[in-house]
Amino acid sequence: MAKVRTDSWASSLTEEQSWQLYYKSRALRWNEAADWAVNEYGVEAPSRTAFYAWLAHMRVMESAHRLEQAATAAAEAAALAKTQTSDDALIAAYKAMGAELALRTGSAGEAGKFVQMAGALADRRLRAEELKLKARAQQTKDETLRLAREKFEAAEKRLERVAEITRDLKLTPEDKLAKMKEIFG
Repeated sequence: MAKVRTDSWASSLTEEQSWQLYYKSRALRWNEAADWAVNEYGVEAPSRTAFYAWLAHMRVMESAHRLEQAATAAAEAAALAKTQTSDDALIAAYKAMGAELALRTGSAGEAGKFVQMAGALADRRLRAEELKLKARAQQTKDETLRLAREKFEAAEKRLERVAEITRDLKLTPEDKLAKMKEIFG
C-alpha cells in the first residue's frame, strides 16, 4: 500500500488499521468513522476534506488490496489442501477463512468460494460414509447368503444320507431308525 503523506492525520495508522477503518467507514457517516478512528487508534480528528481525500486514496488501493487478499486466501487454501488433516478440520478452516474474508472485504462473493469448498468437502465425506454403509450392508447380505447356502448344503447331505440308509437292505428297521436319529439329532 502506498503510504499517505507523513503530515496526514492517517499517517500513524498501520495498513491493517487503515483497511479496518476503510471498511467500517462504508457503513458510517464520515464524522462517525472519524470519531471511531480517534477513539480506537488515537489519531487526530481529520477534517471532512482530509477524511474524503484519505477515502479516495484508499479506493484507489482497494483493488490491489483485494487481489492481495485473494492471493493470500488461495495460498492458504492450497496449503490446507496439501496437509493431511481430517475433513472436519478442513471444513472448519474453509468456513473460518470465508467468514474472515467477508468481514475484511465486505464481499460475500469472495467468501462464498470458501464456504462452497467447505460444502463440497462435507458432501464428499457424506458420500464416503454412504459408500462405507453400503459396503457393510452388502457384506452382511453376502454373509447371510453364505450361511443360508451352507445350511441348504448340510440339509441336502443329511437327506442324501437318509436316502442311502433307506436303500440299504442289510439294515433292520430299528438300525435304520437309530441311524436317522443320529443324523437329525
